[in-house]
Amino acid sequence: MEIRSRALIALCVFLAVTCGQQSPPTARPSAVASAGATVSPSFSAGASPSPVALTGNFGLLLSAGTLYAFRPDASVAAAVALANPSVQYCSSAHDGALLAPPVSSSNASIYFRDGDTKIRVVQPPSGALDVTTVPGGPTTISFFSVSPDDQRIAVLVEDLSPATTANLRLYVEDLRGGGHHADVFTTSTPKGKGGSTLWPMGWHDGMLVLAVVPICTFEPAGVTPAEWHVSDAATAVRKATIKGSCVLSYWPSPAGVACVSANGLQARVYDWTGKLMTLAPAQPDDLQSGMSPSGRSIFYATGLGIGAPPPATRMVNLGPGPIARLDGHSACLWIDEDHLLAPDAIISFPSDSPCQCTVTASSTPLVATGVCAGRFPGGL
Repeated sequence: MEIRSRALIALCVFLAVTCGQQSPPTARPSAVASAGATVSPSFSAGASPSPVALTGNFGLLLSAGTLYAFRPDASVAAAVALANPSVQYCSSAHDGALLAPPVSSSNASIYFRDGDTKIRVVQPPSGALDVTTVPGGPTTISFFSVSPDDQRIAVLVEDLSPATTANLRLYVEDLRGGGHHADVFTTSTPKGKGGSTLWPMGWHDGMLVLAVVPICTFEPAGVTPAEWHVSDAATAVRKATIKGSCVLSYWPSPAGVACVSANGLQARVYDWTGKLMTLAPAQPDDLQSGMSPSGRSIFYATGLGIGAPPPATRMVNLGPGPIARLDGHSACLWIDEDHLLAPDAIISFPSDSPCQCTVTASSTPLVATGVCAGRFPGGL
């Protein structure tokens, strides 16, 4: 099966990919900084009590207007209501705007965008505190990522008001107070099949990890990033690019990302310098993939949608070590070395079993089904 047709049934988080080839936006680094300027009104650092630092590992899921944080045993650590943004379409043609998950984790807290503009921090079990604001409205939407130390926030702003193009702006500023604001990247992109945008998906060694994805879509199929970029957070100068004629991981891991090749029946594993670390065998139905936090293991999952094979997940310790297959659930990301999040379950995989053999994986159903929204802690 060809890469292009396989990509159309990939596991997705929000909407769909276009059938055409996406061209990454060409960066115009601007790096115009000021000590106190801000793009939009921000809540002051002292406006709310300090958030409670979280401990442990959680899988994050969005379901019917609620953000859930699930423990590895599938119990609920937090459940917080959030509002949808105003933006749904790219244009009057009703081509859907492809929306990044409105969630970001540091190494101590879970943040989310509530509606168009509010960035809030989760206070378990069901509360939230205001932190800052981002641009938003009927034709403007912002995607964001908070640094692992809770000090900085990177925001990609999409202005969809032009008829045939979208204006993109990436800025970085202090999370609280909006100080040290810098617009580090601006560009415009067509709204058609060749247009793409950037999603801030995490931070690695002080640099931004960005996914290159389509900006608009008509087709309700799957999506994976066309490329992953690692860029300087102060200048937007790119330090690494990960791409290939293969299907890249949707969710990043501290260990990097994988890229599954249908023709070669293998996955290429890359670290965040863009270095090829290893090759791992794959199977015909393997489409989505992801690395465990340490890079010790990889999972493969079937896609979802018309024509896709039944949901299933394979887990492989690259040691070499144990392997397992679980039918009925397609994982989207690792929570820790032994647990994965699927849209409807937590999958358990005994990755440290002392054998190069097939072991038994199991699943625990979640109290809600939805779309995956990341993991905590969020540092890459």
